[in-house]
Amino acid sequence: MADPYCLAMILCDGVHVDSTTGKQTILGTFSTVGAPTYPAKVRLCVYFAVTDAQGDYRLIFQIVDSGHAFDDQSEPIMTLNMDAHSPSPLAVCEGFFGGEVELPKSGVYHCELIADGNLIMSRRLVALGNPATEG
Repeated sequence: MADPYCLAMILCDGVHVDSTTGKQTILGTFSTVGAPTYPAKVRLCVYFAVTDAQGDYRLIFQIVDSGHAFDDQSEPIMTLNMDAHSPSPLAVCEGFFGGEVELPKSGVYHCELIADGNLIMSRRLVALGNPATEG
């Protein structure tokens, strides 16, 4: 059996699911957030599309400081998880995570999608601050 493969992971303001068709519409994509001061609370949604999976598997979305991306050396700033199921490796499992995260400082973060313990996608999230208040 192949490992799950991520076709897309998009940071956005929200995802609308059509009640008739089940189609998902991605609203307000971004890769940068800004706040006048830090720590700052930011609302975000993460759309994903995963294929090559078979049966039940666990998806985890986490945000880590860029200094600790791709390792197990620190606690993630945010972690969300869900159980997923694919009837066939040819199927595409679409979904989204949503929530509020408190970013401790301006800088670069990594948003990671993990399937059954394996990193399958990573995206940068840049947190900009107010240059007048940063030293």
